[in-house]
Amino acid sequence: MHKVWLLLLPGFLLLDVVRMLAVFKAANASLRRTRDKLAGYDVRLASAAGGPTLSSSGVALSTSALPCRLAGRASSLFISGEPGPGTAGAAGAQRLREWLSRNRRHLSRCAVLGARALRPHGPDVRVVQQQGRGTPPALRRRGQGPHPFTACTRTRGWRVIEPGQGADLALSWIEEDRGAAFVETLAARMPGPRGRRYGLPRRRCRPVEPPAPDARISALHLWIATHLQEKLSVARLAQEVHMSTRSFARFYERATGLSPGRGVQQIRLDTARRLLETSTRPLKAIAAQCGYGSQEVMRRAFVRDLQMTPRDYRRRHATMKAAGAA
Repeated sequence: MHKVWLLLLPGFLLLDVVRMLAVFKAANASLRRTRDKLAGYDVRLASAAGGPTLSSSGVALSTSALPCRLAGRASSLFISGEPGPGTAGAAGAQRLREWLSRNRRHLSRCAVLGARALRPHGPDVRVVQQQGRGTPPALRRRGQGPHPFTACTRTRGWRVIEPGQGADLALSWIEEDRGAAFVETLAARMPGPRGRRYGLPRRRCRPVEPPAPDARISALHLWIATHLQEKLSVARLAQEVHMSTRSFARFYERATGLSPGRGVQQIRLDTARRLLETSTRPLKAIAAQCGYGSQEVMRRAFVRDLQMTPRDYRRRHATMKAAGAA
């Protein structure tokens, strides 16, 4: 299996990590159907010393310590967070740079969100934007040997991503391994927003994500998106976050500006739109998968929120996609 190391430093962005984990979990579920046990992803949460690591949201995730040396040549690495302020942080950053230098030959892909103390910097650094679809910028140093960042990824360089792009990063890595057809099918099943590469921008009546100010909301939205065929009452949602119904309704509306029922409707609608954009499944099947009582119920939801029927939406998206490819 391909190992993916998610190196979490203090203050890492929880939402991006959660979405990356969801993408790789979905990929593994799809690959298991092919009965190829060696084709999946072994995702490890790691930190410099191991133990709980605190995110910027105040939620800690349990991590294992980075091994001194990696094995094999197929590992991917993602870093989020900062080593920390002061002398201790500087010493931690130096140790991580030494670790990168030791293990760069074992890393086939690397990406970073934050972690500015670990990036190359100063007047000897330049950013080279390589040509080609999806090719990330390479960080190189003028007149010197390769920085561990560039050396570990050979000619592709490090990818520096922005907050909210964790799922897109995971999808792009899977696309390199499994091809565009596999990842487009996978992306259609994933909750939450995606970049243009994995679907045209979507017009939302009112966005549910990103980002939710509370990690519990993000986790709840992921749960809703995978349980759309169930009866998602306010009481059921409150049970999922361990709150009373009344407290949950107030909490959810403060966090999103929507009632819980409206939030479920929005996630249901977004999921249906992604399936219309990325698949040729019959409307009846999409309505059932998204938890609409019937195809007619889905049609009314589209007309109410988007002023068009699902069939019109699919046709318009196909036209836009063809125009963009021309």
